[in-house]
Amino acid sequence: MTEAQTPQTQIPEARLKRSRGLPLVWLLPLVAAIIAVWLLYRDFTQGDIGAEILFPSGDGLVQGKTVVKYSGVDIGVVRDFRLVPNAQALDGADGVLAKVEFNPSAEFLLVKGSRFWLVKPEVSVTGISGLETLVSGNYIAVEPGSGGPEREFVALAQPPAQVSGEGLRVLVRAPRLASLNRGSPVYYRQLEVGEVESYRLSDNDSEVQIELFIRKRYAHLVHRGSRFWNSSGISIEGGISGVKVEVESLASLLAGGISFYTPEKQRQSPLAKSGQEFHLYSSFAEADAGIPITLNFDRGVNVTPGSTQVVYHGIKVGEVSGSKARASLDGMVVEVLMDPITDDLLTENTRFWKATPTLDISSGLSQLLEGNRIEVDLRRGQRSVREFSASAEAPQRDPRVPGLHLKLTTRDPGSLQRGASVYFRRIEVGLVQGMALNRDGSGVTVFAVIQPRYAHLVHSRTRFWNVSGLRASAGLDGLEVEADSLLSLVRGGIAFGSSRRARESAAPVRDGASFPLYPSREDAFEEGLDITIDLPSADGLREGAAIRYRGIQVGEVRRLRLGHDLATVRARATLFQHADRFARAGTRMWVVGPQIGLDNVANVDTLITGRYLELEPGFGPPQTEFRAELQPPAQDLAETLMRPGLTVILNAPRRGSLRAGSPVYYRQVQVGEVTGYALGELADRVYIYVHIQPRYRALVREHTVFWAASGIEVNFGLESGLTVHTESARALLDGGIAFATPERPAMGAEVESGSHYPLYPEVKPEWLGWRPRIELYARENAGEGAGEEAGIGVDARAEPVK
Repeated sequence: MTEAQTPQTQIPEARLKRSRGLPLVWLLPLVAAIIAVWLLYRDFTQGDIGAEILFPSGDGLVQGKTVVKYSGVDIGVVRDFRLVPNAQALDGADGVLAKVEFNPSAEFLLVKGSRFWLVKPEVSVTGISGLETLVSGNYIAVEPGSGGPEREFVALAQPPAQVSGEGLRVLVRAPRLASLNRGSPVYYRQLEVGEVESYRLSDNDSEVQIELFIRKRYAHLVHRGSRFWNSSGISIEGGISGVKVEVESLASLLAGGISFYTPEKQRQSPLAKSGQEFHLYSSFAEADAGIPITLNFDRGVNVTPGSTQVVYHGIKVGEVSGSKARASLDGMVVEVLMDPITDDLLTENTRFWKATPTLDISSGLSQLLEGNRIEVDLRRGQRSVREFSASAEAPQRDPRVPGLHLKLTTRDPGSLQRGASVYFRRIEVGLVQGMALNRDGSGVTVFAVIQPRYAHLVHSRTRFWNVSGLRASAGLDGLEVEADSLLSLVRGGIAFGSSRRARESAAPVRDGASFPLYPSREDAFEEGLDITIDLPSADGLREGAAIRYRGIQVGEVRRLRLGHDLATVRARATLFQHADRFARAGTRMWVVGPQIGLDNVANVDTLITGRYLELEPGFGPPQTEFRAELQPPAQDLAETLMRPGLTVILNAPRRGSLRAGSPVYYRQVQVGEVTGYALGELADRVYIYVHIQPRYRALVREHTVFWAASGIEVNFGLESGLTVHTESARALLDGGIAFATPERPAMGAEVESGSHYPLYPEVKPEWLGWRPRIELYARENAGEGAGEEAGIGVDARAEPVK
């Protein structure tokens, strides 16, 4: 039988076997399921805790970025938020519900009583908070509570009062909050001992309840009988007796504040406990918390209870509470309530006196319009005193003040008053203690004291002068007003100083030294030389007029009196600069006043400043008696010839409009001026003195021609038309002279001063066509010789100096 014919029954049969156990293919899903169950268990037991916080506003919240912090550590983050309209927890206002995921470690914070609020940067007068959010962004802060677990919270609209540590918490009631705020300081004797923790309206809305926190170390200062008053901001009361301003400190002015004190009669009362309630008064006087003292005045004084203040260096430290006359009518008893801060300074060395009303803006608004007041000099001592002898007048001097005490004598103190400053180089170094009229009435003695650290600046040759009020000078260029300081303008002032030479040779001074007080700095340093000046008239000249030389004041007219002949005026004057050079024979003086005319306008400023004396020094022997003229002296030919440059004399039939100062032109460029004029020897001509500046003297040659350039020349012809010629606008008004020099070789050589030329009445056309090339002098002080001898080329072919 072949293989193809083998029966089918001969093929082996397959045997099926059943597997015992789980197939391997199911292991992977099983492991994944176990891991998922484990993750669910871990997330349930150790994962983030979800909570919801309702905010009145979503401003500052950022999904996924705004974190929750506790003790500076991130414990959660805002994952989502949604709007909540008409939220009952917000009294029906719309809110924002933030969903926050917290770290499991923060579970102890998610309890009832925990408070949440948004921290963002805030700047106020009490300080700066949330500054770190400028970098990290806004975050949510939490203050833990003490109840059971809680997952829904309502955020605070404002951060809670951040007062930490142990202390005393009391409640004060007031009709209004004024400028108080959370964090406003609480003072005891101007020392900050606590702060305002919070405030709220009372249940019946009739008053404000303010919670104060007093630090533990100061809690013993608060008794049941203590008095609290509001020292917030600034309190102003005005009346005919003055303006009353009260302020505790700069901090309380800005941030508000509360002060408290325990009166003497209440110091034995029990200490206050937390929760104690007090009334908040508007001032320490209303609180009756001041220290009562008695002042016995030597005579009657005008004081008003409740209005008259007691002032120490411009600061209110007390208030008059009552007054009555003595039984013997020889004085007055005044009851005063002093600020508690003065308790340790009310000693046997303290003095009181009544101050007169003043108008003084230097001490601030409280003394702008100040009525009668009582001033006090508070000083420490050995024992506490409550009854004092007071004076109705301010003390003239107080030797107890440390420093160098000086006496300054003057005929008139000006606007000086007690308390005026003493300056050195405009720095306040002392003050005026008082003033007293001399017994013979000849003057006033001013008592001043220099601070100890500046006492070495005063020596035997120191000069003192008055800087009270204003010093003004006026002119066409404006009004100049000078004052050493605003304080000296209001209450006067004194300055002192000395020259360097005086300091090197001066000796030190002792306490109580006496010095003269000069009316001004000029008087203090300018001893000067007295001279006598005779004038034909004093018209326009007054006492105090200046004596000047080249615009600089070198003296002053002190007194004007009629001469013995009643035809002249005799002036007594003082030269205080270079007196030895001016007080000599040959010195000329004249009155300078305004000159207004068709041909001249000058010295117009004297219409405002007044006339003065101008002088020209002489060179003779010393002399103290002089004569002044009403017009400046004319410059003669000899004086003109002595000036550097070139002086020539022009012969003219008439002066025309020429005068001293009229310009001289070359090619319409001014190169000189007319210095004067005089009649000829036979009175048949006029000599015009012309001065050419040194740099231009080479322009004048032997054949130079001069003509009058004054006025305006008009020529008209049918063929030539209209020709108008003038040298310059100034020559049109002031008159003038022009000249021209012919070309080489017709120009001739240079000339010397004193040469004569004719002055032609008009110019010839050919003169205007001359174009000589003349090198100018390079220096104004080049040699006086001509041309080559002076080292200066005059070759007509030479190029001019540029």
